[in-house]
Amino acid sequence: MTELWLGFAADAGRRDVRAALRHMAPEARVVFVQSPWELRERFLDEEPRQVGAIVGDTGEDVSAVNLAAALVRDGRAREVVLVARGASGSLRSRAARAGITRVVDPANVAPAPGHDGPLPRQVPPALVLPNEPSVPLAVETHSSSRVAPVLVIASGRGGVGKSSLVAMLATVAGEWGMEVAAVDLDLSCGNLHTCFGIVRIPDLAQIVRDGATNPQDMGRVGARCSERVRLWGPCERPEMAEVVMPHVAELLSYLSTRFDLVVVDTSTTFTDAVAQAAQACDRLFVVHDGRVGAVALAARMSALAVRLGVARTRIVRVEDLADPRVRRSPFEGRAEVGLETARLCRVVDGGAEAEELLLSGKVSELVSCGGELVDDVSSLLAQTLSELGRLPDSDAARKAAQGPTRRRGLQLFGKRREVL
Repeated sequence: MTELWLGFAADAGRRDVRAALRHMAPEARVVFVQSPWELRERFLDEEPRQVGAIVGDTGEDVSAVNLAAALVRDGRAREVVLVARGASGSLRSRAARAGITRVVDPANVAPAPGHDGPLPRQVPPALVLPNEPSVPLAVETHSSSRVAPVLVIASGRGGVGKSSLVAMLATVAGEWGMEVAAVDLDLSCGNLHTCFGIVRIPDLAQIVRDGATNPQDMGRVGARCSERVRLWGPCERPEMAEVVMPHVAELLSYLSTRFDLVVVDTSTTFTDAVAQAAQACDRLFVVHDGRVGAVALAARMSALAVRLGVARTRIVRVEDLADPRVRRSPFEGRAEVGLETARLCRVVDGGAEAEELLLSGKVSELVSCGGELVDDVSSLLAQTLSELGRLPDSDAARKAAQGPTRRRGLQLFGKRREVL
C-alpha cells in the first residue's frame, strides 16, 4: 500500500517538499492542504500515528517550524518532517527541542547530521517558540486503551423521534467537552445527517474495500457535524447495506477507542447491524411514544434484545414526545415481558419550534436554546454517564445529573405536531 503523507507549503515551496519526500520514501504520496489549520484538522480524520506530516515554506504569518511543532504536540501524525532550505544549526536545535522527527534541506536532499533517525518525542510544556505566532487549534489525543461508552437508541416503530434524540444526545455531550461519534445504522434509509445540516450522506459503504476494512478508511468516512461531533452513515446507496452489516461490530469497536462517547441510531427493524450494536452497547434505549400499543411493541424489542444476550440491567425504556402535563407511574408497562427491570425515562415533546430546528439541520441551535426538551435529554445522558462512571468534568453535566428542573410559565417549546 502506498505510504500517505499530508503536507502544507506555499506554491513555491511544494517542489522542495516533493523532492525531500522522494528522497526519504520514493513510493510515498503527499496530499497538500490549503492552510495550516486545515492540515491539523485533517489529522483528526486519520487513524492516529498512521499518516506522516511534512511541512515546507509556508509563506504565511505562521512559520513552518511552529506549524510542525504544533503537529508534534497534537500527537496524531506518524512523524513530522520539516523541509527548510539552508536550515541553520539554530533551526535544527529548535526543531529537536520541539520533537520534530527530522529536518531536511532540499538543497542537499539528505537529513542533517545527527537527525537521520527519529528524535526523542518528549515535548516541552510550551510549544510556542520565541517570536513566532502560534496555531490555535485545540486537539486532544485519545488513548487506544480507553473504551468509550456505546449508547444505542432503538425502536420498533417509526416516527417516535429516535433520530432527533440521537442528534441531541450527541450535541449535548459535545457541549460538555466530549468527543462524540454518532452512527446511523438505518443503513438503507437513515436521515440522521439532516439533523446536523449535512447535505451529502457520509457513505458508510466506504469502510469496505475488497471485502475487508482497515482503520484508515473507517476514520476518513466520518463527516464533521461540529467541533466535537462526527457522523458515520448511513449508506449512500441502499443496496450497499448488506455489504456493511458484517462490519458494524468492528466499526463500533474502532470508534470506542477514538472517542469519548459513541451514540448509535438504528432502523425500525432489528437487522443484523442493529443486533450487533445492541450486543456491543453499554446501554440500550428502547424508545416509544404514547400511542396505543407502543409499550407492548417496546417490550417485544426488549425481549428480543435479551434473547440476543443483552442484560436487562442495560436496557432503559424512554417515553419520547411525552406530554408534560401528563404524569405517568414509573411502574407503568413493567408487567410487559422484556421490561421487567427496565427503568422508565421521559423526554417531553419539544413542539413545532423544536421540530423546525431539527428539520433545518440546526440541532446545535436547539440545544443552545434550552427548555424542557433539552433538560430531559441532558438529564438522561448525564445520569447514564454517571452510572457508567464516565460523567465528564463539566458543571453543566453535573447539574444535569441531578435531574431536570421544571420551570413555570411560558415554555420555549410547546407541543410538537410532527416528528422525524
